[in-house]
Amino acid sequence: MTLLDKQTLNKVKTLCKTTCCNYIDGKCALTDSTCDYFTKAGDNVSCDWFEQCVLQNDTELKKAYEERHGISYTETGIGKYSRICKACSNHFKTDTKNKLTCSNECRKELRKQTNSAYYLRQS
Repeated sequence: MTLLDKQTLNKVKTLCKTTCCNYIDGKCALTDSTCDYFTKAGDNVSCDWFEQCVLQNDTELKKAYEERHGISYTETGIGKYSRICKACSNHFKTDTKNKLTCSNECRKELRKQTNSAYYLRQS
């Protein structure tokens, strides 16, 4: 069973020739041998460098390639910063550096805790 059909394999080969920095005169600079996609078993192999660095440039080919290989990427969370909520201790992701809580309920709860601690110190 082949992983890539002829049309997709030809597009992969073209992309390798034109944009892969490791493809030099038909050889792979990483393995110092013939590029895997240009061998007889080229439709049955995958190259990590190609998938992570080169394939990202062509969205149509990336979609076809991933469908044929059965690769699926799921985004686990949105946001740049990973935080722990100060109120409930759950992990959450946020786009801002200063966010301390995961939700409005936790924000209100943290506010209550902070206020009660302040007033206890004052008395």
